[in-house]
Amino acid sequence: MPEETGQKLFTRTSEVENLAPNPDNAYLGTWVTPPAADQVVVIRGRAPRTVSGNHPGVWPRRHTDLRYFSMCTNLGGQVKPVVINRFTDAPASLGCRYDDDTRLDRHGYYTYVLGREQQRTAIEAVDDATFLPFSVSYPVAPHMVLLRNLLPVAGFPHATQNVPVDSTAETAATVMGPHYPLSKVCSLASLTADGGRGCTV
Repeated sequence: MPEETGQKLFTRTSEVENLAPNPDNAYLGTWVTPPAADQVVVIRGRAPRTVSGNHPGVWPRRHTDLRYFSMCTNLGGQVKPVVINRFTDAPASLGCRYDDDTRLDRHGYYTYVLGREQQRTAIEAVDDATFLPFSVSYPVAPHMVLLRNLLPVAGFPHATQNVPVDSTAETAATVMGPHYPLSKVCSLASLTADGGRGCTV
């Protein structure tokens, strides 16, 4: 399998950790400015193994890395609320996808594609792509994108919990290995033609 490409932007910061203090959670985050109208932001990494569904069970469990992971788009401000796009003729579009909502390729990699609501149909037609919305109400505002890991097992070294707080993106990438989220901007045309792995501007 060819090496993944993209920018190392995600870090574990005090700002992010203080949003929702919880000893079982840890977050990586980065600020993303919505790109041009014909472009999208693509985030790829290897998904940790998690437990499917929401039924209670004994933890830790064999053959798993985490209990849960998610990727979310959030707006700025003190509490950084999750994006919620509301419509009069359709259900609300939420800026979060958890592990059971995330499509994976045959190698176990996710491809989150951050785009505008009008790009959603085209994005969701791309193999293994998972759409995450930018805000309709604040279309040019910077968005905080957060990767959340919950309850890693003791033998999983690549969890966000193992990244030192306020360390560099390079350090985070070294700790997380293939599970680190790499980011790039692609044209929507290239995404639909070449997929999340091969797309370019």
